[in-house]
Amino acid sequence: MSPPPAVQAAIDALARDPLRHVVLLKQLLAYPEHVKVHRVASPAGAATLVALDTSASAYDRQAYPRAAVAAFIASDHPDLTAALLSHLPASDVSPGAGIVFKLSSDADLAPVEAQFAVTRRTAFISFTASGAVTPAPDVHVTSAPGDEAFRLFETQGHDRAWLAPLLGNGKAFACVAGRDGETRAACIAFENYGAVWEVGGVVTAPSHRRQGLGARVVRTTLAELAARGLTPRYQVEEHNTASIGLARSVGLAPFLTIVHYAHDC
Repeated sequence: MSPPPAVQAAIDALARDPLRHVVLLKQLLAYPEHVKVHRVASPAGAATLVALDTSASAYDRQAYPRAAVAAFIASDHPDLTAALLSHLPASDVSPGAGIVFKLSSDADLAPVEAQFAVTRRTAFISFTASGAVTPAPDVHVTSAPGDEAFRLFETQGHDRAWLAPLLGNGKAFACVAGRDGETRAACIAFENYGAVWEVGGVVTAPSHRRQGLGARVVRTTLAELAARGLTPRYQVEEHNTASIGLARSVGLAPFLTIVHYAHDC
């Protein structure tokens, strides 16, 4: 089923710079029936608001249970950001309705604060490759990682029911480190939008931690993506210092930070 026309128009516009807009593109593709989209433009550039009904998002339901909407904004100028805010649905800005703003630029905060009392909650940092990466010799790339790997991925929130179809249709692959039939560490890469693929689900079996296995599966994933001509994206919550250290250790560099500001939630 094709997305609604307004959603498709936003996808087409944002896809001109998919790495910068990958977070908004993910929402539009994942929840086309649960988003409202508005775009404004001026000589200063363009701005896009994606207002997601949080009932459709498992993460937002858990992290922001009082929020009615998650407002993703990508903007070239604070004046455009201010213009976008008038397009938030009336039901989402009524007294008591929680909103979590997800902003990709520090300059967007002032226009938001001019209209809403918000509290900073957290931020997510996206990394991408900044150079060549050598795969680890003891890690294999596969579309059939096995039951043990699937169980490890589920501990990271990646259910088999979601992941298996992606592996089956070529929209994902897994990298697994193991020996003697035992899965010791694994991670997955899956399509975000077009040539931008996310590296996630990095997990090491408890009995094999602190051996550098996480870095080895990520390195191999990055090498495989490069071989396929794809662009990696590795997302980390700002307080996850171990994951940030891993990203930097394999040569990844930050390119985007999305900061969450909560209003009445």
